[in-house]
Amino acid sequence: MSFITAATVTTADLGELISGSAKIKEIAIGLGATDVRGSQMVMGGDQAGLVQVQFDCPDINTALGVWEGLYQTSEQIDLMKRSGTQLVRRSLLRVVAERGERSGSWGSGLLISGDSVDDATIDSNIGDAWANMSAGATGMLFAETIAAGATQNVAPYYALTWCDDMNLMMQASATNMADPKVQANMAAANATVMGRIIGKTIL
Repeated sequence: MSFITAATVTTADLGELISGSAKIKEIAIGLGATDVRGSQMVMGGDQAGLVQVQFDCPDINTALGVWEGLYQTSEQIDLMKRSGTQLVRRSLLRVVAERGERSGSWGSGLLISGDSVDDATIDSNIGDAWANMSAGATGMLFAETIAAGATQNVAPYYALTWCDDMNLMMQASATNMADPKVQANMAAANATVMGRIIGKTIL
């Protein structure tokens, strides 16, 4: 089991934010994070243009400690000031099942509503989906929202996918959604896709 804590921000100077990210990643890993990624949302309604930074953490205490530790450093505060970055929201997700790698030039996030399903079933379902998605994706995971504010009531689950070619990924996604086994899995969980966000990897 692992967790992802994500900060969604606005920034006036994306280049400055990216240039200072290596030091922030170094500090975060020193605080217990296992990896750090960043993307700018390109498509996603009112979220287009926002930047999201994700920190992979082994447990909730580490995720909380990463944020506490970062805001006690001058590097984090100075970078936010220099780049004109402001926090919009912060969230915490539990990774339930995963295939492939969390890497790629692009990322896609599906917001999903549905019933509570046990981890073993979700892992099996992700295996069925990955049989289709692997044709166009480098990795995918399914996560349960632990803390995300009001959106948690609308879409308590996220399906995150990474790829290097969005055309291939969307073709694989269409094949996946047309798969009778995947359709049956979604129906059994009363799962409904509520929206999609597409982001470009920036760090």
